[in-house]
Amino acid sequence: MRKTALLTDPVKIAEADKEKLVALYNRVCHNDVVAKDDPRRDAIATEILDIGLATSPEAALEVIAWWDPITDNLRPIVAGVRRSFRSLKLEGHYGRKS
Repeated sequence: MRKTALLTDPVKIAEADKEKLVALYNRVCHNDVVAKDDPRRDAIATEILDIGLATSPEAALEVIAWWDPITDNLRPIVAGVRRSFRSLKLEGHYGRKS
């Protein structure tokens, strides 16, 4: 898989939704907790949103393929995000991503 550009513009994500998305990341990736002042915050929130909005697990894997060349390492992250994403109460209406 190749590095995939973010599908959603981080500026278009409501701040309250970024908080929820980063909290989801922190639950799924508990070994890499993102603090409020972490410069990766917007990018991570966007990637988690795009994983949740992806139309398939394979499309979701493409969002973070650049994290690890061994995609099998990423499958539990994608599965955890997609499972929990459905219960997030996001303020914005972001639509599905292919």
